[in-house]
Amino acid sequence: MAELSVARRYARALFETARKNQSVQQVEDDLKGVDQALRAIPQLQKVLRAPTIAGPRKRELVDKIFAARVSPLTLRFLTLVIDRRREGILAVIYHEFRRLADEARNLLPVEVTSAVPLSDPERDALVQALGARTGKTVQLQASVDASLLGGIMVRMGDTIIDGSVRAKLRQLRQHLLAGRTG
Repeated sequence: MAELSVARRYARALFETARKNQSVQQVEDDLKGVDQALRAIPQLQKVLRAPTIAGPRKRELVDKIFAARVSPLTLRFLTLVIDRRREGILAVIYHEFRRLADEARNLLPVEVTSAVPLSDPERDALVQALGARTGKTVQLQASVDASLLGGIMVRMGDTIIDGSVRAKLRQLRQHLLAGRTG
């Protein structure tokens, strides 16, 4: 929890600076690239997190890897994170920065899982309904999970709406085990 709080502060500070510089999209793309590099190269993540490696060595490594790939603002931010010994929360900072950028753009990323693939009219209707309900532009990401048996599960940030048959059966089972039938 403390890690998330710290990551939010760093992400907010970076976001505000990027917004003033009109470079939110650039910084978001940069952070995404850094996040992908850390995931693709586990050794890089180990080196950055290693307390036995000195900060100047880490800064030199980051500069060598990312200087030509990211904006100067992002590079300065990465250096700041290293100087403050917060390398371990870079992934959380990226996700929080992306959330802030989406919020500023009035975008709402929504993950929908269904038992069968959604048709285009179903997707469109869901986007319209969620957009009307939230007042935001919905970015729908759909996936299929046959174990749901039917229906859909919607995830909007911290909110989950489980309208799957699996969930309904689980609720029915709990009612029956509790001795209730209605």
